[in-house]
Amino acid sequence: MNLHRILIIIASLILIAGCATSNIIPVGPETYMVTSSGAGFSSAGVRETVFEKANTFCTEKGLVMIPVSFKAEEGRPGRSVPNASLTFRALRSGDQAIQRPDIIEADENIHVTQDISIKEKNVAKKADVYTELLKLDDLKKRGILSETEFEKQKAKLLQ
Repeated sequence: MNLHRILIIIASLILIAGCATSNIIPVGPETYMVTSSGAGFSSAGVRETVFEKANTFCTEKGLVMIPVSFKAEEGRPGRSVPNASLTFRALRSGDQAIQRPDIIEADENIHVTQDISIKEKNVAKKADVYTELLKLDDLKKRGILSETEFEKQKAKLLQ
């Protein structure tokens, strides 16, 4: 019975030791970040913790908390604990920058509203030319190709 109680206490201490929440970290003008990790597998507790901490920070300063980005990950057995990260802005009430929050997920795709053209360089072709030049050089060193044949084939590749 006494051993059972000791095991429960040890297990409780291990779970509590696995929980951590950062202080509010300034990351830019009026912008802050808070992170939290917990025990178990569900990220619900750490999600709640980061939002509570951010709201408390802003409320104590008479500011409004506006989420900028948020990421949470569930815990994975033997790999990681649940964790959450919130970046937020702390703005004065009535600030024109306060709008309906547009939270960006870390893995979310950003939609481009302008046409973007990308000049594609043929990297694969350059790598192939280099490889072919190495092969030609090897053939020349083995005496299979003469210097003239080597120069002719090299000129073809470099065109």
